[in-house]
Amino acid sequence: MDKNGVSNAFIEVKDLTKAYHRASLETLVLRGVNCKITEGEFAFVVGPSGSGKSTLLYLLGGLDQPTSGNISIAGEQLTEMSSSELDTLRRTKIGFIFQSFNLLRTMNCIDNVLAPFIPTGQAAAKREEAEALLARVGLGGRMHHRPSELSGGEQQRVAIARAILKKPQVILADEPTGELDTETGRRVFDILRELNQTEGTTIITVTHDERYINQDDKVLRMQDGQFLTNR
Repeated sequence: MDKNGVSNAFIEVKDLTKAYHRASLETLVLRGVNCKITEGEFAFVVGPSGSGKSTLLYLLGGLDQPTSGNISIAGEQLTEMSSSELDTLRRTKIGFIFQSFNLLRTMNCIDNVLAPFIPTGQAAAKREEAEALLARVGLGGRMHHRPSELSGGEQQRVAIARAILKKPQVILADEPTGELDTETGRRVFDILRELNQTEGTTIITVTHDERYINQDDKVLRMQDGQFLTNR
């Protein structure tokens, strides 16, 4: 809090719940989640499968709406935004790394990385940087291959390069190393940490793999839709 009692958290989650309904059955996935993340923090959300980690990440990115509670990013209330305002937020401030990759099948690697910049006419100016990023994640010789010609791990690296190229204020990563070997996973986290340190990007990563957590990282442990302990 500042001297006026206003929270200085960059991301703040208050009393967040999320329930899914199927017929007469209600499944409560998040149960009154609260957390604060400061700007430039490197945070991990860890816990067993089914604990609500990915659901929380999707809510933070404005890809789904909570049943109740609030999420604010840089002072903006996501629950008060229109669909177009959420689209703008995701396009300009948030980079996503999904478990499902979300690559465009008709585009090759380099064009998939540049896809967020095509609507704004910036793709050509970003091409050299995109090529350098693909080379850094070990895909320098695969830039012109389409997703169907890549392994799962290679597709994941394309998705990571796409998220990083935007240099967003926030990167939300859902198991970013789930399809990668140890060496490539460490290389990916080296890039994320460099972005965090040089650009001040806030990183929130959902993971089962705690090998990449450093002592100074924020760790949010989740079980049964609630946080157990934070550090």
